[in-house]
Amino acid sequence: MIPYKLIILSIAPSLFIALYIYVRDKFEKEPLHLLLKTFVWGVLISAVVVPVEYFLMAYGSISASSRISFIVFEAFIVAGLTEEYFKRLVVLRIAYDTPYFNQPFDGIVYCVFSAVGFAAIENVGYVLQAFQVSPQETINVIVLRGIMAVPAHAMFGVVMGYYLGFAKFAPPDRSYWYFKVSLILPMLLHGFYDFVLMLNIYGALAIVGIYEVLLFTYCLRLIKRSHEISRLYF
Repeated sequence: MIPYKLIILSIAPSLFIALYIYVRDKFEKEPLHLLLKTFVWGVLISAVVVPVEYFLMAYGSISASSRISFIVFEAFIVAGLTEEYFKRLVVLRIAYDTPYFNQPFDGIVYCVFSAVGFAAIENVGYVLQAFQVSPQETINVIVLRGIMAVPAHAMFGVVMGYYLGFAKFAPPDRSYWYFKVSLILPMLLHGFYDFVLMLNIYGALAIVGIYEVLLFTYCLRLIKRSHEISRLYF
C-alpha cells in the first residue's frame, strides 16, 4: 500500500458523510462551489488549530495540578473548544451571511462540511503517522478512525449546525442563546469523547462506541426536527 492510496482511504469517510448530508438536504440544494469552499477551509483551518493546540498543551502541562485535571483541560479546551470554535468560524465566515443560507437545515449542511473537511486532514495525518510504524497499525487507524473519529466530528457538526441554523432565523430574544449553544454543546460532546479515550481505561472504546450510537440517534432527531422547520421556508 502506497501513500496516495492511504490518503484516499483517509478522506473517504469524510466524503461519504458529506455526500450523505448533501442528499438529506431535501428542499434546496446548496451550491456546490460554496460547499467545496467550506470543506476546503475546514481542511485549511487546521493550519491555525494545530499551533493553538500546541500552545494550549504547553500551558496545560505547566499549570495542571494533576493528571486528571490535565486530561480534562486537554479534552474539553485543547480539543473540544479549539476545534469546534474554528470549525464554526469557517461556516460563519464562508456561508452564514450568504443568501444561500436561507433555512435552518443549511446550518447542519455547512457545519458538517466544515467538520468533515477538518476530520479529513486530521485523519490523513494520523494514518500517515501510523504508516511509519507498521502496516497493521495503519489498518487499525484507518478502520477505527473511519468508524469512530470521523463520524464523531460529523455528529458534532450536526449539533453545531442545528443550533447555528436556528440562531440565524430565531427571534432576537432567542437567537443569541442558540448561537452560544452552537459552540458550547459541540464542545462538551467533543470533550467527553476525547476525555474517555484519554483516560485510557479498560473498555474505553466500548464506552465511546455506545456514546456514538446514542449521539447518532440524537443527531437523527435534530436532522428530522430541522427538516420540519425548514419546510416552512418553502
